[in-house]
Amino acid sequence: MPSWDVHFNIRLDIQNIEMVRCIERVRALASVIRGIPIPPGVQDKIDALNIMRAVRGTTGIEGTELSEEEVQQIMEAQPDQRVLPESRQREEQEARNAQEVMRFVASFIEKNPTAQLTEGLICEIHKLTTQDINYPNNTPGVYRSHPVHAGDYLPPKSGDEVRRLMREFVQWFNSAQPTHWDPLIRAIVAHFYIISIHPFGDGNGRTSRAVESALLYQAQVNARGFYSLANFYYMNRPEYVNMLDHVRFRTNGDLTPFVLFALKGLVSELDKVYKEVLHEVRVISFRDFAREQLLLQGKLGSKAGERMFYFLVALDPSPVSIKELRSGEHPLARLYRKVTSRTLARDISFLKEQKLIVVKGDEIVPNLEIMTQFVPPRATRMSRPRPIKRARLK
Repeated sequence: MPSWDVHFNIRLDIQNIEMVRCIERVRALASVIRGIPIPPGVQDKIDALNIMRAVRGTTGIEGTELSEEEVQQIMEAQPDQRVLPESRQREEQEARNAQEVMRFVASFIEKNPTAQLTEGLICEIHKLTTQDINYPNNTPGVYRSHPVHAGDYLPPKSGDEVRRLMREFVQWFNSAQPTHWDPLIRAIVAHFYIISIHPFGDGNGRTSRAVESALLYQAQVNARGFYSLANFYYMNRPEYVNMLDHVRFRTNGDLTPFVLFALKGLVSELDKVYKEVLHEVRVISFRDFAREQLLLQGKLGSKAGERMFYFLVALDPSPVSIKELRSGEHPLARLYRKVTSRTLARDISFLKEQKLIVVKGDEIVPNLEIMTQFVPPRATRMSRPRPIKRARLK
């Protein structure tokens, strides 16, 4: 197994055009996402989704294969409520710990927005990461005193060397060249050094990625919830591992390839969040548009209009079966319990004519695509404002 003589005399091409563009793109995406107003319920939904991905990603890299559904169930369960069978309790605890680390990081940064990275903070993150799990030769929050290995990589061996390197790393990170780098670059570099020193008996990868996430959170990249690169690393695990080894053994101290790799991942992760936020805004806008159309057609205020409006508000982007609506098996069927099947058919026909729903065979979906007609630029709309029709409530 190869070993790397950890040192801080590294090179980093911060003028690399791809790197500069990635940083610009990250800042632009974060700014746009931050500027989109969304209701608290939608915020919580997106926040939970980001945490779930981060938990699944950072544990999955280490071989803990949890499905998104399992992670979600664990996150929603009470601390004393077990979700997985006894044989998988370690996996469940790892997911719970990863979630707790994210809560700690968010709370710590919000209370200490300008805090420096310290050995104490790193150790606290490791303590939370590995607590209540019986890893061999690991003490939560305490540096190791024995050799370890990370795949094919051999980190520094002795406990004295680990302590010296961690002390030198924190001092270098807070007072030397890194203080002049963009915070996004600093976060990725911190990840690289902690995972390379491998200062703990276990949980080093998760700790290094949590520190990276903390520094990204401090850099205000997390405009909507807790973002993490863990999901990107998990989805690209072979390249992630190879890139770490590449900058250790093949670039002679040039960290540019790994930083660029991670920045591209951050762009892709933020782009996903942007699309998710945009989708939620489109759903909200669609419901408002539906209300406007029902009002213009003189329906709103009537029993039929109220029924159709609530139907559209509750209509999920996932397909709804007309058969299940008629039989009462679908939750939305409650709106049609006191009316005939003919009334249901009439409502569906009306909403289809208004292009508020799309009917494909037995399935109904909201016609969210109709909202694209209101997306600028449209010069004709600027020059000829749409006349406002007034309708009286019945």
